[in-house]
Amino acid sequence: MRKEKQPILYVDDEESNLRIFKTAFKRFYKVHTALSGMEGLDILAKHPEVHLIITDQKMPKMTGIEFLEKAVNDHPDPIRMILTGFSDVEAIIKAINSGRVYRYITKPWSKDELKITLDKALETYRLKMENKKLIVNLRRANESLEQKVKERTRKIMDSIRYAQRIQSAILPELPQIQNSLYDSFVFFKPRDIVSGDFYWFYETETEIVISAIDCTGHGVPGAFMSLIGSDLMNMIIKIQQITDPADILSRMNAGIRAELRQDVNDNRDGMDMTICVIQKNKKQVIFAGAKNPLVYVSESQGLITIKGDKHSVGGSKKGDLPTFIKHKITITEPTMFYIFSDGYQDQFGGPNNRKFMRRRLYNLFQESYAIPAHEQTERLETALNDWKGDEKQIDDILIIGFRII
Repeated sequence: MRKEKQPILYVDDEESNLRIFKTAFKRFYKVHTALSGMEGLDILAKHPEVHLIITDQKMPKMTGIEFLEKAVNDHPDPIRMILTGFSDVEAIIKAINSGRVYRYITKPWSKDELKITLDKALETYRLKMENKKLIVNLRRANESLEQKVKERTRKIMDSIRYAQRIQSAILPELPQIQNSLYDSFVFFKPRDIVSGDFYWFYETETEIVISAIDCTGHGVPGAFMSLIGSDLMNMIIKIQQITDPADILSRMNAGIRAELRQDVNDNRDGMDMTICVIQKNKKQVIFAGAKNPLVYVSESQGLITIKGDKHSVGGSKKGDLPTFIKHKITITEPTMFYIFSDGYQDQFGGPNNRKFMRRRLYNLFQESYAIPAHEQTERLETALNDWKGDEKQIDDILIIGFRII
């Protein structure tokens, strides 16, 4: 197949020079010629496909550099070259340095040498246009990819928001809790849209069961675990009517291990949790904890901490049967109780970007226990924001407070 000739434009105010140039190179290129810069601009308007422009520098009315400066506005792609004598090389070098001119050719020119120069310039044009085409294709591909990512992200976010609605539906409503424990609060701040922390509440004629539960992970994985945990709590307490907190933890451990088939795989997901059973008639709180503690504060006793047992529920090795111990607290005066996950105390911030730590959280409890529950929530929010500053929240946060009088 015959190779198509590449179009070039030669501008010179001497007609004889145009004739010589066209005769020398018409075999190799599709040569357009112009006697002035204005005529050259007209030809470029009619033939925008021109790959290479060669122009004489010294021409009346419009010099070669002036012509190229006008041409580059509407025709930035063609390679631009100037034919010149030595007297005006300085001006041309400036034009080359500014990117307006590819290179200059000194007169008189040799056909063979000029042919090599023109071929190199046209190869530069070819590479330039290939790069430009590649950039356009990459941009289109990137835009297409971005659109696909946006669409997939939208679908994922729609699914996560739907999961949030499901998770919100299983959480007890605060008015339900406050109807039974009137001076109480739930400070709940998921790190993501859905949470690995959740809380659980149930009331019978004689007892109130309330629990703060921290599942392995956060976000979607943690939310899946929270659904498993909530179902197990419903089965153990509502259906099997087990209200001994230590027994509940043992059954939760067995239930999680069975649900996740941890006897036959390497899954080690579990939950850290606290359970308080409030016996209405006896003014007693019975507590059991899987890793997490119970904190309570009263005027005469100050702040008291009861540690949870060192085992999580679920996640233990095959054959391990952790035991959980229950603790009884008899209420003789108004007492504020706190159960919580580790998200608040583990939040980074402060002047040295360190963890808030459990000690600061306990100090906050001791300073705030006597004020109404809703004001305690405000203090927790303020203290967290002041500490966190511009740092990201690193984990789900859950604190439950309730007063027994």
